[in-house]
Amino acid sequence: MLRIFRKGKIGILKIHGTIGSNIKYDQIYPLILKIKKNKSIKVLILDINSPGGGVTDSDLIFSSLNELNKTKPVIAYVQGLGASGGYLVACASRRIIASEASILGSIGVISVRPVLSDLLNKLGVKINVNKTGEYKDSGSTWRKQTKNDSVYLQEFIDDYYTRFIQIVSKSRKEDIATIKEIADGKIYWAPKAKELGLIDEIGDINTAINYASKIGKCSKDIVLFKPKVSFLRKFVGNAASSFYDELSNKLLAERINLN
Repeated sequence: MLRIFRKGKIGILKIHGTIGSNIKYDQIYPLILKIKKNKSIKVLILDINSPGGGVTDSDLIFSSLNELNKTKPVIAYVQGLGASGGYLVACASRRIIASEASILGSIGVISVRPVLSDLLNKLGVKINVNKTGEYKDSGSTWRKQTKNDSVYLQEFIDDYYTRFIQIVSKSRKEDIATIKEIADGKIYWAPKAKELGLIDEIGDINTAINYASKIGKCSKDIVLFKPKVSFLRKFVGNAASSFYDELSNKLLAERINLN
């Protein structure tokens, strides 16, 4: 029986951890460029395990991958967490596949700031501020938030929430009203996420590889791309890594989304 040999390979880009913290745009972008220029890479799988993170890095990574998707197919595989910024990045793909026990969603934006004014008063610490406008020190830790601050800061995060909703709506081919109904910060197990239309399929990495090979018309050979591990993470070792991962999971459960 004749055997058909397909040319080309599948790239796998790992996005594991908190975006903007241990996964930064300036680490990911050079890898995206390598994948784009590598003619042997016919399709890319995003291997996502992230609770989200910073708005700027998440958006820049999404935009770069979205641009790549115009010339090379991008597939997302969520193996554990694909929440908030992690889900935003997945939306740069043509298909989202998630493992059965993965957690997805948490579509929303949050800004958390401690208020230390009472503590500073007890310590006898006074803060003198000279500013050029009413809102120049909005969100500062040394004073309580005014009503005007609350309105202004809410509008500020609502602006990006609107963009987040638009991205999900376009990616999932659903109208904005439908996405808004489920974009209230909730997280979902993969089966529920599929029911809601947030993912396309439940499967494992082999499911993603099989689909990628089909859509990329290439072999199932893979080339792994992952950000360089920082010196500190190498030095501290696996113990700190395990602690970090556990902390990330706890923060996700407490609704730490894009920030």
